[in-house]
Amino acid sequence: MGDFMLSTIQPSILKTVLPNETQPFGVNRYLTNIPSINKVKGSDQTKISDLSTFALSMELTEMNYSETSSEMLYRSNDNSLALKTNRSVNLNFKVEKFQFDLTLSAESLGLDASMFKNSSEPMILKLQYSQTEMMFTREIQIKQHKTLRTPQEIIQDLVKGLTTAMQDPDKRTIMYTLDDEAIQALVQSDPKLGKLFGELVMIMNTVNLMKETSQGNRDYTIRLSGKGKPYTEATEKVDVKGFAKEYFVNITIMPPQTDSAKQAEMATA
Repeated sequence: MGDFMLSTIQPSILKTVLPNETQPFGVNRYLTNIPSINKVKGSDQTKISDLSTFALSMELTEMNYSETSSEMLYRSNDNSLALKTNRSVNLNFKVEKFQFDLTLSAESLGLDASMFKNSSEPMILKLQYSQTEMMFTREIQIKQHKTLRTPQEIIQDLVKGLTTAMQDPDKRTIMYTLDDEAIQALVQSDPKLGKLFGELVMIMNTVNLMKETSQGNRDYTIRLSGKGKPYTEATEKVDVKGFAKEYFVNITIMPPQTDSAKQAEMATA
């Protein structure tokens, strides 16, 4: 059995970039990328007074990514399954943006024209705050599976055993044994194969009847087993969830609209 390696995803907290798959993981691919983006926008504006207004806008963005793949490794001597790996990746990222726009007058804050660099232009303050949360979970399960041999393989063993026994010069009674797995495989087989197995047993009994004497303690026993070669199944599940909030606050202070402000503007000019 060859070695196998499972990859590890390490998300970045400062900046999250959804992966662009360039090479598929495994040979049996049964689910491709499923990206989705949902945006919800809303806005509201309220007039607090004749001297101030307040506006709020919100935007919600959701991104999803899902990818599932599998890979199987076979033994080179008999082409039986040795290793099966399953891998699934699920990403979910949500971004909420809030923008607050507040307009105030200089009079409401008690400011005069001297507080403004240019009394004809408003004073603008911009504030920004962001918060990001990331949750990463990874689950790995390894199981050992037992397998059954095919009915054809069991019948082939019986044919080989009968051939060898009939070539033996000693007059020995031919017998056969079945383990639980062999019985299960034959019971689940096609009726034609079950009939073939019964015919081979009849041939064996006929050969035994044709023998004149039997040395019972030296019976020739054909042991038939239905135990197949086990295989290992490794399952990896990766879930990444991210949530980000961004707040933008824009404060606009309108210059004073008084005669003194006009005079100060003319003096500056």
